[in-house]
Amino acid sequence: MYGAPRNATVISATNDCVLWALDRVTFRRILMDYTFTRRRMYEKFLAEVPLLSSLNDYERSKIADALESCKYPAGTTIINEGDVGEAFYLLESGEASAYKKGVEAPVKNYKKGDYFGGLALLNDKPRAASVVCDTDVKVATLGKDGFQRLLGPVEGIMRRERYEGVEVRE
Repeated sequence: MYGAPRNATVISATNDCVLWALDRVTFRRILMDYTFTRRRMYEKFLAEVPLLSSLNDYERSKIADALESCKYPAGTTIINEGDVGEAFYLLESGEASAYKKGVEAPVKNYKKGDYFGGLALLNDKPRAASVVCDTDVKVATLGKDGFQRLLGPVEGIMRRERYEGVEVRE
């Protein structure tokens, strides 16, 4: 696939097996089509996220390429209060709520386009709240390195929202 000699030989454990093969050109075309479709889907989603509205198309495409999608069933805890922050989350679908220890009611409710998990990454501090899925949820995640590298242009907005009390997103 990559113009290099094979690293290993594969031997079937049984005689009853079917082998599927793709040539290099077909493999690369499928990979490129998938990457392009995935990028366009995330670019469209990111354009609808208010936090990212100040970014240009190029910046959004870089973020789109770095995102990983995760699904969680209702009732699942996505992040736990006090844990080390490892990722930033953008809610693609579903609803979730943030809870703080000692407080019965949710301190924040999340819907499509909302985000959470960024303050722990910005401040290098433990998670300020737990986030639990109210419904089945799909999130786009950005790891700590990607977050710090790609979301620099919106860091000021996130800090302002947190410290001016506009919304507690963590």
